Amino acid sequence: MRQKKKLCLGIDTTFNTLSVALLDTERHSAYVCQEMLRGQGEILISFIQNVLSKLKKTPADLTHIAVTIGPGSFTGVRIGLATARGLGLALKIPVIGIDNFTATSFCHKNQLPHKVILDSKRDDYFIQDFDKQGHKKGKSYICSAQQLATKLPFTACGNGATKLATSIHCKLASPATIPLALAAAQIALTLPKLTTSAHPLYLREADVTV
Repeated sequence: MRQKKKLCLGIDTTFNTLSVALLDTERHSAYVCQEMLRGQGEILISFIQNVLSKLKKTPADLTHIAVTIGPGSFTGVRIGLATARGLGLALKIPVIGIDNFTATSFCHKNQLPHKVILDSKRDDYFIQDFDKQGHKKGKSYICSAQQLATKLPFTACGNGATKLATSIHCKLASPATIPLALAAAQIALTLPKLTTSAHPLYLREADVTV
């Protein structure tokens, strides 16, 4: 019996770029990507409709949803997860989580080893080391630029890499050629061992003002 073709929707709203992608097992793909500081929740559904129309698909054609789970903006992480879970529940299809370190590293898999540097929006960074085979080395951690300077030389990638390089002059990986949403969809369809549950990944608690 011929196996049903898989069609995965990828969603990333975790930082200041909103991206949505569609990928099937025959490598047909479409994506939209836009930098935006706020308002991602208001236009996310229209982005999903956009990529579906590009491949002449409907929500009923989806077999999987992949969503980035952080670390990132607390609000952004929740927007993506809430939308992915809602769609998954309505369509009765699995929702797969991909952490931002894994998705970012996948976008730079030809430039290993490296450190994925994510902007924490403070005076430090969220870090994950990857070896020459693309496997994680140890656990993710939070580190300041001054602390990272003691670990030179290394190649940095991720949305905090350019900012870090202005401080300590680490080597920068070449720019990613695909958005995180498409990376998440590719990982979900081809590298299931790198996926996780669709729950938020935070490296520290949110700031709460009462």
